[in-house]
Amino acid sequence: HNDVLESLELHSTFWSSCECLFDDDIRAITFKAKFRKSMTSFVKMSDLATYLEEKRSGVVLIKAQISELVIPVPAAQKIALCARSSLKSIFSSLPDIVYTGCAKCGLELETDKNKIYKQCYGCLPFTMKKLYYRPAIMTVADGIHEVCIHVGSKLMEKILFNISPDWLNRVIAPPSEVTFRAVAADLLHSLLAGGGAPCVLKLHSLFVLDENSCPLQREFSLLDLYPDSGEPGPSALL
Repeated sequence: HNDVLESLELHSTFWSSCECLFDDDIRAITFKAKFRKSMTSFVKMSDLATYLEEKRSGVVLIKAQISELVIPVPAAQKIALCARSSLKSIFSSLPDIVYTGCAKCGLELETDKNKIYKQCYGCLPFTMKKLYYRPAIMTVADGIHEVCIHVGSKLMEKILFNISPDWLNRVIAPPSEVTFRAVAADLLHSLLAGGGAPCVLKLHSLFVLDENSCPLQREFSLLDLYPDSGEPGPSALL
């Protein structure tokens, strides 16, 4: 452990192997518990109806059901995934929710007539490229109340158990033929399945009110997402 850079260095040998550990793997849980810093700040838990009535800007935990995930795609109008979406259709749509962008700022890179990616002029001389998940709009509901939440690229990756976009076509572990793309599709299908358990969502909200406290504008961004296990885990309170 590098105390100056606050990073962990892993040294490999010819006999070392690499395996992806999902967040619910006991080995991943044990490993992260050793390095997780304790925090004393708490975020208020609220239901969606109460939160919308209070019209407070800030950070809050909401328990709600995810009903739809819409991903804007330049080549098409949008990709809309919901409880009616089949596992096959979700699997087929995954390549379209990934884009190649600047590895420094995340800007999507266009291609020229020869299908060569153009440079990100704002970050020159940096020219590295990286694959990203496209940001999405998540619709969540709690009874009759419903809101749309902006989900950034990093949160999309976390929802997919930190499966990197460039892993989608890799097999999980030979000799298995199951790919990370199949796992990601199954995760989204389970998340959106009708009648599924609600999730605890950590949101940042912004309410712009008029002189009568009526909302002129409201925006919601997803900061984190946790399965509903009665109470949010320690990381939900950071």
